[in-house]
Amino acid sequence: MKSGSIAIVGMGVTHQGRALGTLDVDLRRQALELALADAGLQRDAIDGYIHASHEREDLRYLGLSPNFSWPVQTGGATAPSSFIMAAGAILSGQAEMVACAYGMAPSSGGMPGFGGKTSFGSLSYGYPARVGMIGAASAHALHARWHMDHYGTTSRHLGAVAVQLRNHALHRTDAITYGQPITIEDHQASAMVVDPFRMLDCCRDTDGGAVFLLTSAERARSLPGIHPIYIHGAGTGHNIGNWHRRDVYSHHDDIAPAAARAFAQAGLTLDDIDTAQFYDPFTISIIMQLEHYGFCKPGQGGPFVADGGIALDGRIPANTGGGQISGFYAAGFTPIIEAMKQLRGQSGPTQVKDAEFALVSGHGLNGGVQNTWSHATLILGAQP
Repeated sequence: MKSGSIAIVGMGVTHQGRALGTLDVDLRRQALELALADAGLQRDAIDGYIHASHEREDLRYLGLSPNFSWPVQTGGATAPSSFIMAAGAILSGQAEMVACAYGMAPSSGGMPGFGGKTSFGSLSYGYPARVGMIGAASAHALHARWHMDHYGTTSRHLGAVAVQLRNHALHRTDAITYGQPITIEDHQASAMVVDPFRMLDCCRDTDGGAVFLLTSAERARSLPGIHPIYIHGAGTGHNIGNWHRRDVYSHHDDIAPAAARAFAQAGLTLDDIDTAQFYDPFTISIIMQLEHYGFCKPGQGGPFVADGGIALDGRIPANTGGGQISGFYAAGFTPIIEAMKQLRGQSGPTQVKDAEFALVSGHGLNGGVQNTWSHATLILGAQP
């Protein structure tokens, strides 16, 4: 993909929160309306639809008539992966305007693919469920414990991540923890969930929807009054290879090939990135991604955050809306939403000055066994 050849011309984000009482499909419909209004377009402009879900199409309810409708699901890597799919469809002539849609209402009794119920299979991550290993926290805790054992990372380092993300979120009215500061002592006193994770190390499910409209940069230039954001690079990786090499826990994901491909396409280096928006289901995720992307040395992610490295005036302002831990959990769309806001200058009190390029990551699903996460990287820019 040529740098800047694909533009994001519309973004629609519904209210995000707990127990909103709105169905999944209604959240997608609301987000679609907002995205169309944002881009100044009508429904008939959309000729491609990608739905971040396992479930069937919902074109009739949304009133869309595209050339294709693709459900796609790779956990928290779905959002950036759907953008890569949309880019491929546009560049290969399958569509001119693709909607990438997300909407979930887990706290209101609905979760796509699971019929409103949390199933054993959905959380088992493969054969370790046979010996009682259930849930995302259990799987990610293995990464955290490995990191602690090898580098001396501490619970207070994890807490530094939680406190910094909350420091971002408490100033943001779109965050579920707006106006609710925490201290490192609050983190240390919060309940243990799965060793070494305490409650404040973990994100929470929220209800919400998001729709993005993607088209070619050439088409974007013909749309008046919009503020397009451009895809400069994209890459993917999968941790199953490290599982086969028996080195899965030292890698949060197989980030290296995803990052290398994205930066090569963009023609940029790490020094060009103004803000990073990481997929953060747990605090260890920030620490390990900082290291594997190269913002700090291996084993130094905890001290890096504790020293202010991801603050607004730090080395790399990260998860400036509070991320999924303190902002809201729109799966892998949370990082993209905040990257878009930063590059549009819409992040209010946590706006990074002169933000021109943003790194976005996604992480999720598995290759048949726990911790074999897929990974996706996007580099977005304010200019083509």
